[in-house]
Amino acid sequence: MDQTVILACSSFRDYISAAQQKMGTHHPVVWLDEKLHRGPKLMRQAILDALGQLPETIETVLVSMGFCGGSWADIPARQRIVIPRADDCVSILLHTTDRHGFNLKETGHLYVKGPDPKAASFKSIFERMTVSVDEPTKRGYHRQWQDSYSHIDVIRTGIYNCDSPDYLAPVREDALFLDAEVGMVSGSNTILEKLVSGRWDDSFCVIEPGGRVTRDALENGPPLR
Repeated sequence: MDQTVILACSSFRDYISAAQQKMGTHHPVVWLDEKLHRGPKLMRQAILDALGQLPETIETVLVSMGFCGGSWADIPARQRIVIPRADDCVSILLHTTDRHGFNLKETGHLYVKGPDPKAASFKSIFERMTVSVDEPTKRGYHRQWQDSYSHIDVIRTGIYNCDSPDYLAPVREDALFLDAEVGMVSGSNTILEKLVSGRWDDSFCVIEPGGRVTRDALENGPPLR
């Protein structure tokens, strides 16, 4: 019997749980800390380490991530790797049909997908990134952020009660900080449900042992079988 494990970004914890519950699967999960997204090199090394530490009995790795800043570029497959054809985790959740779309985000839009928007507020991220700069420089960076982002969109997947006032309050605070509009966009957990249940269609690449994950295959090519 095929031995399968899920390799997942911890930002998808609730989504993976919901997908497995709905599809009746019980695959073990290896979690990668979502904070590693701050540096693609760090995430890449964590991916290599996680794959290298899997028992030899594991035959299939279901990747609950996107290409994620190039973290998966040229990752070699020791086991079969099944990975969504998406540039990042946001695009995975923006899929609402079976049509392939590598990048479904809109330019100038930031997206909210987690259980607690306050814990991952964009204002907090900005403050952390600019803690060591002087005030004039900080104001300049703030203007750059305001010029770069016009919308903050909450992805409505049904996993969280994202219409509640408590959920939306920190989103609105971020919108004021960025002088942006708050929007609600349709999303779904479809990609992860298909991933865990083995319904690997054109939304996935399947890389057999000896192959490598490439951006071109994920963005432009058919699933590798």
